[in-house]
Amino acid sequence: MIRLMSLISLRRSAWLKLLLAGCVIGVFASISTADLELPLLGQNSTLQLKKEDKLGRALYQRLKQNGYVVEDPLLSRYLSDIGENLLSGLDNRFRDYRFYLVRNNSVNAFATPGGYIGINLGLIAMAQSEDELAAVMAHEIAHVELMHGMQMLEKAEKVNMIGMISILAAVIASGGNSDAAGALLYGGAAGSTQAMINFTRTNEYEADRLGIELLKKSNYDPAAMASFLSKLQQKEQSGELSTIEYIRTHPIGSNRIGEILSRLFNWPKSSPKPRRYQQFKDYLFYSQSTGLRTVQKTEFSNTLDLLRNGQYDQAEENIRQLLKQDPDSLWYNSTLAEILEFQQRHNEAIALYQSQLLLYPDDLALGSRLVKVLIKQERFEPALEQALELKARHSSNPGVYSLLVDIYDKQGETVFKQLAEADYHWVNGNQAYAQKLYKKLVADGELDPAREARLSERIEKDVNNL
Repeated sequence: MIRLMSLISLRRSAWLKLLLAGCVIGVFASISTADLELPLLGQNSTLQLKKEDKLGRALYQRLKQNGYVVEDPLLSRYLSDIGENLLSGLDNRFRDYRFYLVRNNSVNAFATPGGYIGINLGLIAMAQSEDELAAVMAHEIAHVELMHGMQMLEKAEKVNMIGMISILAAVIASGGNSDAAGALLYGGAAGSTQAMINFTRTNEYEADRLGIELLKKSNYDPAAMASFLSKLQQKEQSGELSTIEYIRTHPIGSNRIGEILSRLFNWPKSSPKPRRYQQFKDYLFYSQSTGLRTVQKTEFSNTLDLLRNGQYDQAEENIRQLLKQDPDSLWYNSTLAEILEFQQRHNEAIALYQSQLLLYPDDLALGSRLVKVLIKQERFEPALEQALELKARHSSNPGVYSLLVDIYDKQGETVFKQLAEADYHWVNGNQAYAQKLYKKLVADGELDPAREARLSERIEKDVNNL
């Protein structure tokens, strides 16, 4: 149970669930679904965008600090690639989006201001194709672009924002609610609960419309939006899944599904494109202790079961057969390299990682794994070279600095280790603590002028306004 749960005893409360859903998804009553062009208000305001990002980042950091954000770079890249493909359909892009997996088995997804979009593992289990997952993500992008979340939060003026972030993080992470949270929110916003619910239904139509356009422009099947919603609705009505959080936070009805289908009336049906979504799901359920499993076993999931059970020779034989069918699969190649590592065949694993990096030079997962196996081999110089290359390509990723800390520690490079530790905290959202470490490094006087100037610039920043 995460720490903030000690402050909020979580119990079911239907009205609060909808209220909190409204706070995450928001309200934007001024837009009419009859309008041909949906206005994207406030996007030209730098101040507004900074405000959005600060709020969304705070919620993201709260979830991350409590272990609810899945931080596997291989999984994260797959989700981000889908997101970037969808974002290419925007005529104008003003936000830096972050797509992340949430370690929660309930079927839900959510968008918070600033472009922070979370997808629960339970929703991944439910979605049967990349098109269905993309449809959910396109819908959430639309909520951000239409500023639904910011509009709701601005209406809830009496609610303390820090308290709101804590409560939202708790609800997203646990799927529960609390009387304490209800008491906090009731005075500020609950008086208009029904209006919020109604507005949320309006928002869903708006987000569907924009989401459909993003799917069309990025070569995904827009009909997947209707098929996924229909699937959820059927499971809810049959009692197979009596409490689907996505339905609670994203109201579904025959009218909404019918509206989606009407917009696709003249849209030509396309054959499903070959994608690696099932490989992603199989690897996700293998690498994360979720209790979730794929409905239908595949050759890849069977291979991963062998790997989990320590049957490395049979797992290697299976994965090499799969690679004959799909030699460029990142999932298959990464699994083979993992098997080689378990078999202590480190030089072969290193060669495989290096060959894959020629195909995917920007891949953080491959680069990180290569660094780790080089460290195991005590090949610190090539490990450092690869880690510094990762830093140049992924300067905002905390994991890169964690690798550098490990390398510098083993090399006995105390100053560089301390600098990497400070950089880790800076990019991980703990700028105040990072500033303390920077100040100590500058005071010790062991840095070269260029590094000292960079640190001095960070020390002078007002971290409260970052």
